Amino acid sequence: MEKKTGKELGKYIKYAIRYIAVPVFLEIIIESLSRKSVIGGFAYLFEHPALFVFNTLIIMLTVSIALFFKREIFVYTMIAAIWLAFGIVNFVVLQFRVTPFSAVDITLLESAISVSGHYLNALNVAMIILGVVLVIAALVCLFFMAPKHTHRTQKKLVVSGICVALIISALAFIRINNNSVKALEDNYTNIAEAYENYGFVYCFTNSIIDTGISKPEDYDEAHVKAIVNGLSGNTEDVEEKPNVVFVQLESFFDVATLKELHLSKDAVPNFHALQENYSHGLLTVPTVGAGTVNTEFEVLTGMSQKDFGTSEYPYKTILRSTTSESICYDLKNLGYMTHCVHNNEGTFYGRNRVYRNLGFDTFTSMEYMNGLEDNPNGWKKDRILTGEIIDTLDSTPGTDFTLAITVQSHGKYEGFDLEENARIKVNKAPEDKVEAYEYFVNQLYEVDQMIGNLVSALENRKEKTILVLYGDHLPSLDIKKEDLIDSNLYQTQYVVWDNLGLEKQEKNLTSYQLYAEILDRIGIHEGNITKYHQGASWRTKTYHDNLKMLEYDMLYGEKYAYDGNKPFQTVDTQMGTYPILVNDVAKNYRGYMVTGSGFTPYCHLLFNGKDLAVQWVDKEHIQVLEEIETKEEKEEPETTEEPVESAVPEEKTEEKKEDVPNAFFIQVQSEGGTVLSESGLLKYSDTTLGKTETPVETETPVETEE
Repeated sequence: MEKKTGKELGKYIKYAIRYIAVPVFLEIIIESLSRKSVIGGFAYLFEHPALFVFNTLIIMLTVSIALFFKREIFVYTMIAAIWLAFGIVNFVVLQFRVTPFSAVDITLLESAISVSGHYLNALNVAMIILGVVLVIAALVCLFFMAPKHTHRTQKKLVVSGICVALIISALAFIRINNNSVKALEDNYTNIAEAYENYGFVYCFTNSIIDTGISKPEDYDEAHVKAIVNGLSGNTEDVEEKPNVVFVQLESFFDVATLKELHLSKDAVPNFHALQENYSHGLLTVPTVGAGTVNTEFEVLTGMSQKDFGTSEYPYKTILRSTTSESICYDLKNLGYMTHCVHNNEGTFYGRNRVYRNLGFDTFTSMEYMNGLEDNPNGWKKDRILTGEIIDTLDSTPGTDFTLAITVQSHGKYEGFDLEENARIKVNKAPEDKVEAYEYFVNQLYEVDQMIGNLVSALENRKEKTILVLYGDHLPSLDIKKEDLIDSNLYQTQYVVWDNLGLEKQEKNLTSYQLYAEILDRIGIHEGNITKYHQGASWRTKTYHDNLKMLEYDMLYGEKYAYDGNKPFQTVDTQMGTYPILVNDVAKNYRGYMVTGSGFTPYCHLLFNGKDLAVQWVDKEHIQVLEEIETKEEKEEPETTEEPVESAVPEEKTEEKKEDVPNAFFIQVQSEGGTVLSESGLLKYSDTTLGKTETPVETETPVETEE
């Protein structure tokens, strides 16, 4: 009997270690990694015991799922390994940005892979791959080698259920009764601080289940109608509508606000000159160090990202499938054409899809640009954007709205040699990060030169134009509050240039108030969100409550503000400011020359569905480097019989361009192989090549780039 009792006791001790001690140990490790300090991990236990217990209970709940499986050890180990992996990933992520790892980052995996080359070298990538392979191999071995229960008694299942129920009850009790635990839902001021205060496990779990805008308690038709009926303003009195250009500047801010940064010369002289002569102010943004697309979201829509789930990216959730009021839709109502230019991949953050739901007529990503230059970190330089912005304004006879998104000053900032023409030396930097700051400020200086060139180009066009320049967030340089003169990590600067003679104003704004303020200054009052910002008192509590009501109604609710109708239609966004055209194919001494317009190095020429070997020459020429083989086209049989009517209507299927015989067309593909757009078809018989069998001498331009 004693032997049996001792065996039972040992069994209970093993379960206590497995389901209590290990989760506690995991929580300490995860918080230590999150704080980059073992001492910090243990300190969290004593400084915030309730939150520590709450985080530990979440781990306990997830690993307790293993109790219901025959392969208990395998399932338990796999879940524990996943939590440990999340903690390690968060530690790595925090090396490159301020924002911690959250569930939405998993949905951004494609974008993360596309930019990994700017942060990781070949050895880093190899080590990551090796680590993943070893973990998978270990789990596979564990699956076959670990013991499994041959049978589960009803008693064990009941006990397991009671244990899980107790953990859930404990979580619910703490969640309801502990103010520090339930504060996360309403009081997180920013993601980084939320993770530090409430713990990684709690915040990460919250980022999984907390998405979208929660339904306001007083949401109903009467409340929404009351808000809408209180809106006022119209645009009928605007005689001449100007072009509107917004430029979102990557990691751009006035480095003069850093206390301990001493430079050999001004890093942003053009920006400072604009501040001296035109309207400007501080801009409060929703992110720091990363997450540029959330600032972009707020600027375009006038909605507050804080109203969405913790660390949510609306570009990756609701805007994938739902249209939203935006500055684009508002200006399109007045006859504007709307454009975006961005010298980075078109698929990054899914912009090539999302922009259809934000009202952009055209989107020119780097795949549609010629003359791209790389900075030392491999990001595309911003000087190309001046010409691309002007092209959007020249592409239509009327007025235009253009959003330009820069990328040159993106991190990381260490491990790169300065270019020979580097203009600025750093004499002193916060935490002695001289090398990182020297690289950053010299990239900033080149961006500032682009700003100067853009203003000059707009002045020379002599069309009425208003230009808004703003930083999306502070750079990922581990800047702390005490490093800044104004001590706010969530503030950048904006400045407004115009040739309209607008009165200079100095006004601090949030990024979701920016476009409404700009349109108000030029007499444009379109859309509910726009009018709401323009007419509401920004400092009242009802201001934020009513804004959230409008946001919820439009994106998730009954659309009472629009009488229950869908207010905006998805736009067929054209990739590239101008469409890519294939005009002719002729034989030359190297093979075949394709002529057309809009060609870039990202163009792929297809014939009979086959991707031909080509060499990009310039925007009007592509050299084909292999033989072109035509197919024998099948003739449709002639018939005089009347078609037999079918009871079931025949479905019409659109013929794919790859299936059209003997036809050329261009596909523009991202570096990851995503097809961004296709040109129209050019039949072989309609080309010079198809009309004659003798070689036609065509002048071959000088080759510039493979």
